[in-house]
Order: sequence, then C-alpha cells, then structure tokens
Amino acid sequence: MKTSIKFFFLTAVVSLLWACGNDTAQTTPANSPTATNSNSPNATSTAGTKIQVTATEMKFQLSQSTVPAGPVEFETTNKGKIPHEMVVIKTDLPLDKLPLEGDKLDEDKAGKEIGEIEEDDLKSGVTKTLKVNLTPGKYLIVCNLPGHFKAGMRTFLTVQ
Repeated sequence: MKTSIKFFFLTAVVSLLWACGNDTAQTTPANSPTATNSNSPNATSTAGTKIQVTATEMKFQLSQSTVPAGPVEFETTNKGKIPHEMVVIKTDLPLDKLPLEGDKLDEDKAGKEIGEIEEDDLKSGVTKTLKVNLTPGKYLIVCNLPGHFKAGMRTFLTVQ
C-alpha cells in the first residue's frame, strides 16, 4: 500500500513540474489584432506568415498577395515622406463597388475591419507590426487618410 501512495505522489509531482516548465507560445485570439513596434523587446513572435509592407506616397507594396489562413504579421514600413495608416478590411466587394464618403472609403460599409496601424504610429521612416489571425477570403489593405484611398493607396490580399 505504501508503494502505491509513493508512486501516486511521485507521478503527481513530476506532472506538476512538467506542466510548470512547459513553455508554450502565446497566441492571439481570432480577430484580436495587436500593433507592436517591431523593435520592441516585448513584441512576441507568432508562427504564421510574415508579409513585408512598404508604404509610400499613395501606394502599398506587399511582399506577397496570397497567403494561407492563420496568423499573419504585417511588418509595415513607411518609406514615404508623410504619415500614413494601414487598415485591413475583410470584404467581398470589388474595387469599383467599394463605397466612398467623399475622397475616403466608407469603412463601415466596405466590410469588416480586422486591424489597423494608426497614423500616429506610422510616421515617415517608422516600421510597425500588425498581427492578426485571418480566415479565407479577400482583404483590402488601405490608407484611409483624406485623399489617400482615392489617390490609389490601396491593395488586395487573398487568404486561402
């Protein structure tokens, strides 16, 4: 009887130590984007696809235009001379059917916003990372500052 109690106790202690020492990666819940400074020591790495995004005056350039579903990191660098923003919107609308409000995209009617790097965070020369979990579909990447969308600062990403 004493042997079985010792065995049970030893098994429980080993299991507890293993559980405490098991280092698992943090995951971001679906549709819970976080914008982080890519140089920040607190930025966590997520497994998934990394897309290099270059923002310049009235243009986004993506390193990939099609990615698999799951975690995606947009590492966005503003190489332009003025501040920009980057908004990721899931949409089924073609470019010519996207709703406008003056010279801006009507984001509420265009689709579902998934994440954003705001203008104050994407000044000239700055690199920011936006981490999101994307499901299959079509996504619009846009700078929606006054005049930017209409001037062509938009592109599409396909998630399979």
